[in-house]
Amino acid sequence: MRQLNKKEVKKKYKEFPKRSKEIVVVLENIEYARNVASIFRTAEAAGVRKLFLTGITKTPPFGKEMRQVSRNKETSLEWEYTDNTGTVIQKLKKKGFYVCAIELTDTSVTLANLNKALIGKNKVAFIAGSEVFGMKKSTLENCDMGVEIPMFGKMSSLNVSVSVGIVLFSF
Repeated sequence: MRQLNKKEVKKKYKEFPKRSKEIVVVLENIEYARNVASIFRTAEAAGVRKLFLTGITKTPPFGKEMRQVSRNKETSLEWEYTDNTGTVIQKLKKKGFYVCAIELTDTSVTLANLNKALIGKNKVAFIAGSEVFGMKKSTLENCDMGVEIPMFGKMSSLNVSVSVGIVLFSF
């Protein structure tokens, strides 16, 4: 086994299939710029069409250190800031998006059942909430479903950027 060189990596990436579904991500009240920058990088790699930043979520331009975290993807991935998450959800639903909260709820589906739950949904929006408080109740009430990531250790949560990555690459 050997590591691929840059030319081989580019060729390999061109061979990967493109996403057949349109995916967007909504970030609600993400306080830490490092998390937002990391999500930009992950979202671009996962084939996300657009990021919506809402509330107090940190927005680009990022400083030098955060541009290193994002790998400058805030310049190539479409994004939009809107103060109110509810406005974004309404706009997405009018465009035919099915809205999924990345949140543990009384009716959320497990990550293992995510693909089955979204069969026939060609436009999907995933929403991630605050690192400290999670998603606002009003936002959660406007979502079509919740998706939960099973925890096998003693911690009851993951970093928001890790959670978004896990969901995007599981779907």
